[in-house]
Amino acid sequence: MKLLHKAAIVLINQKTVKRHGGNFVPPHNLLNEERLDYLIEAVDGEIFGEPMYPAIEDKAAFYMHSIISGHVFQDGNKRTGLAAALLLLEVNGRKLKKKLAKIKADAGIFIPGEGESSQKILENFTLEVASGKVALEDCKKWFLANTEALKP
Repeated sequence: MKLLHKAAIVLINQKTVKRHGGNFVPPHNLLNEERLDYLIEAVDGEIFGEPMYPAIEDKAAFYMHSIISGHVFQDGNKRTGLAAALLLLEVNGRKLKKKLAKIKADAGIFIPGEGESSQKILENFTLEVASGKVALEDCKKWFLANTEALKP
């Protein structure tokens, strides 16, 4: 399984801020570098000999959730978290489905709460992760329900 390196995530942030606008603080726009270092180490971590994030969807959810909720960068955390998760999926032969779906969370609510089109579901899901409404476990479920293999 291929994972993203710290430099790749920093580059994703730099490119998303440049493309979509925002505030980039040189040299790397990092606000909480320790959280990024933890993410890089923990994504491949184990507990009692078992992987903490065994499936690629688990890892994608961890990248997205950790970058967004951890405020790793000065600006562009939502875009960077989503882009890092999507890149991780892609380099491992996975992608988001064309028709995205809401999932029923443990609390009995649907995630995201609003949106019918795939674009709105993705936008609202990302915003709900940022607002703290989506726990990591529900983020994992969302990715599991909304990914598929890349077609050759």
